[in-house]
Amino acid sequence: MVAHLGNRSPISASATIRHRGGEIEMKVRSGSGKRGGRTGRPTAEAAIRLTSHILQSAREMFFEHGFDGASADMIAEGAKVSKRTLYARFGSKARVFEAVILDEIDTQLRALEPAVDADLAVVDRLQSIADVLLEWLLTPRIASMERVVIAQAVRFPALAANIHEFGFQRAAQWVASILGAAAAKGELDLPDPVFAAEQFVTLVVVAPMRRAALGLAPPAYDENARARVRRGIELFIIGCLPPALGTENMQ
Repeated sequence: MVAHLGNRSPISASATIRHRGGEIEMKVRSGSGKRGGRTGRPTAEAAIRLTSHILQSAREMFFEHGFDGASADMIAEGAKVSKRTLYARFGSKARVFEAVILDEIDTQLRALEPAVDADLAVVDRLQSIADVLLEWLLTPRIASMERVVIAQAVRFPALAANIHEFGFQRAAQWVASILGAAAAKGELDLPDPVFAAEQFVTLVVVAPMRRAALGLAPPAYDENARARVRRGIELFIIGCLPPALGTENMQ
């Protein structure tokens, strides 16, 4: 069983990041390259490469210095572009920041999309999903990203909501696929697998990520973190089992 995320990418020919709350237009223009021996506007591929390069420079600046500490001048200088080019593509520093985080989330989730053995017990299927996500999320890099997002949540509430929803909902899609299949087979009693998946992600994935970002736990998916996650999964499953099954599906 594979939970498909679709083919969305934050850097395309139109360089648009789409999410449930709207979209960010990065204004990447394409042209025909050379015309009559003269250099024209950059091709779509060149424009996309430049946008990706700017995002990489901005990513390092934001993660190292935070949102306020990373100025537009610093980002432009690191990417070796003019500030005018930076603003022409993104519109504002806040939009650059949002594009960086959404690009990070999209790239990682697309690379990590798991295939789950449908013959495993449902608790082990959910464990597989949790392992894939938390081995990525419980790292110093992501903890740093989460701290920057938390710090800007009050100042830019729509930005923070879009970032959270973009990653949260895509992860919940994986879980909903597993829960829906388990409910169809009678393994779980779930009238609304999507709602249940959102609760699972909050309990099992978001909670340990937030603890790491706040410095309450190390940003590592170590033995202690795995044990805590396993207890969370088992607690979730107990609440979803059909009454007649008790806890036998957890064995």
